[in-house]
Amino acid sequence: MQNPGIFFLLAALCLLLGGCSASDRTELPVPPVGLVGNPEKIAIGQRLFAAHCAECHGSIAEGRTQRAARLNPSPPDFHERRYRRALPGYLYRRIELGREMEPFRSLGSVMPPWGPHLNRKQIWSLVAFIRYRAGDTPLP
Repeated sequence: MQNPGIFFLLAALCLLLGGCSASDRTELPVPPVGLVGNPEKIAIGQRLFAAHCAECHGSIAEGRTQRAARLNPSPPDFHERRYRRALPGYLYRRIELGREMEPFRSLGSVMPPWGPHLNRKQIWSLVAFIRYRAGDTPLP
């Protein structure tokens, strides 16, 4: 009789190894040099944020919106310290993939993926603005 424990161990190992292959969608992109703290990129990102993101994430003056309060999970307003230290590549990927990115898909996020609507420079400008909005100070 074969040991069923070995079968389950091999099955688990196959699942784990299958999940180890990185795709372009899960690797974090490297930000352009001089992105974070760049006043020009921050200004572009601020305009894009006002046009596409503020409806759910709020404006700088108001913080989280009433619409955001009705969403579960609630969209952040990006004033939290954790966004100041968030990896730019992570923020880029989160904007690009929106609700398609785990664990947000499993949590029920409603954020649309912006990758099909914004180009790379626009998404990086949004990243610069989000970091700025969270209190990241421009580099000297």
